[in-house]
Amino acid sequence: MFESLLFAMFSGIAIGCALGVVFHRNPVHCALLLVGVLISVAGIFILLHAQFVAALQVIVYAGAIMVLFLFVVMLLNIKGETPLLTPGAAKFFGFLFALIVFVELIWTAVQPASEGQGMPEAAPLPVDFGSPAALGRVLYTTWLYPFEITSILLLVAVVGAVVLAKRKFF
Repeated sequence: MFESLLFAMFSGIAIGCALGVVFHRNPVHCALLLVGVLISVAGIFILLHAQFVAALQVIVYAGAIMVLFLFVVMLLNIKGETPLLTPGAAKFFGFLFALIVFVELIWTAVQPASEGQGMPEAAPLPVDFGSPAALGRVLYTTWLYPFEITSILLLVAVVGAVVLAKRKFF
């Protein structure tokens, strides 16, 4: 019962902060609300007994990546920029995207899992599932290239933001 209450609290905070990210105008406030979403998701990971993943969520995403985002947003100072879309068009595309996601979720929920009724049996998890050694092994073997590409993309984004910010002064 207590875990259900905590889950409802964390998920409510995550949904509220996510709505704040979508509807808030100030990009710095949006980034801080995104930190709230990430910390709430870490709380849900703790409820799932995935403490290591929760710690990584807070350290890597809420810590390092959001500091990087805030640095880039503050460096660009986008207050005087003209938006790419009009507010009406942005709301239309946002509503269209939300509708598509909602329909996909409903369609996935009502589809039968297989030919027979009910959900298929879950395979048993390995003994070291979720341990730092197992995560490191998978990250640096199976997912090495996507991991490296992501780090390069983040580096290019920061360099691009610095170049764009410097261009305004000349």
